[in-house]
Amino acid sequence: MKLLMLGTTGRGTKELLLEAKRRGIYTIVTDNLSVEKAPLKLLADEYWMISTADIDILEEKCREEGVVAIMNGISTFNISVCMELCKRLNLPCYCTPESWHYTIDKRQFKDLCISCGVPVAKDYYLSKTPSEKELSEIQYPVVVKAIDQSANRGMSYCNSKEEVLAACEYARSYSASDTVIVERMLKGHEYTAWYALADGKASLVNFGIMFEQAGYPSNCYSVTTTETNKLDLYLKEIDPYITTAFNKAGCKEGLAWIEMMLDDDGHFYVLETGYRMSGDMMALNHKNVCGFNTYAWLVDIATGVKHSYSDLPDPERKLPERCGCTYILWSKDGGKISEITGLDEIKKLEGINLNIDGMLNVGDVVKKHQYLLVITFDVATEDEMIDVIKKINASVTVKNDTGADIVIRFDGFERLKAIAKEANKLGEE
Repeated sequence: MKLLMLGTTGRGTKELLLEAKRRGIYTIVTDNLSVEKAPLKLLADEYWMISTADIDILEEKCREEGVVAIMNGISTFNISVCMELCKRLNLPCYCTPESWHYTIDKRQFKDLCISCGVPVAKDYYLSKTPSEKELSEIQYPVVVKAIDQSANRGMSYCNSKEEVLAACEYARSYSASDTVIVERMLKGHEYTAWYALADGKASLVNFGIMFEQAGYPSNCYSVTTTETNKLDLYLKEIDPYITTAFNKAGCKEGLAWIEMMLDDDGHFYVLETGYRMSGDMMALNHKNVCGFNTYAWLVDIATGVKHSYSDLPDPERKLPERCGCTYILWSKDGGKISEITGLDEIKKLEGINLNIDGMLNVGDVVKKHQYLLVITFDVATEDEMIDVIKKINASVTVKNDTGADIVIRFDGFERLKAIAKEANKLGEE
């Protein structure tokens, strides 16, 4: 059996390749990057120098080489390519264009949520040239979003009519659509929930909380952890309704996640969804802490293994016994990377299933507020989690061409402790 992996830079690609190789599957990787820039190609049994944008060429090559399975990591572009290639070659693919578009179109996803009883923030309709009546109905503060972007690209917070008008133009500059979303601004912690899907049913794999470093953009989430509060509230307010929404969207198999905010009013409001693995590499924690192997699940589907409802993991109803954590090191400034130190030191930490994901190399040019490295690990308690984060902070540096250390280091440990205290209290009840 030959499996083609689309792209080398998407997170999770390495783990998918290792899972396929563990099964004795012949693996091929393709993109137009050199081996020097994409050393992951050397992990596969074979690699092609064909861009994933060259679908016609890839189709012909797959037919010639007898490829019978196609996959990719988290790249949204490559997921679209995978769907098209699988359609042409009559190969299995967990998602379809009809179900996938809810990941891209925030308006369609929000309408889907409303139809299924999933709570979302109140929004306001604005035409391309808003009327005074439309603008007068807005209650501030609001957030303006591009309809087809993730990671808060094209997003603005507004407190006046003038700010809204400017924010709409800013959102459209990121978008392929004239449509923007204007909605009540929520304030509070963000959370993520991950689901496994089979037979049109969804089972909650994990519910986690996200923390940003104070003083930096709210979308720069440094820490995501399974050590969370409010699981009971989530199971009451969101879980029964979002599983219905996944089914209505046509998400029959594979996996999906949603992000939401616990607003100051004490209720959850769903923000967006992804019908794919999340970029924070929490799938490793789900494997090590929650007992669900995302990579095996996806390789199954790509290679023709059909999951049934009975294959789904038991839905999470209490917190895992161990604490899983993803620590993302963001850049506080841009520039060309001149030095990366400390990674060998933290790799020596024992008993925590530590993994470092990142294609970062000396000589790479990075922008302000982008991922540098994604570090996952699991420990027994929140105190141990904090201790590991402190060791990473003390060890790892990434310098740009001016000699400045550009790592954003998380130090909101009191917030972590407060959430963990509440979570532990819930576990004792």
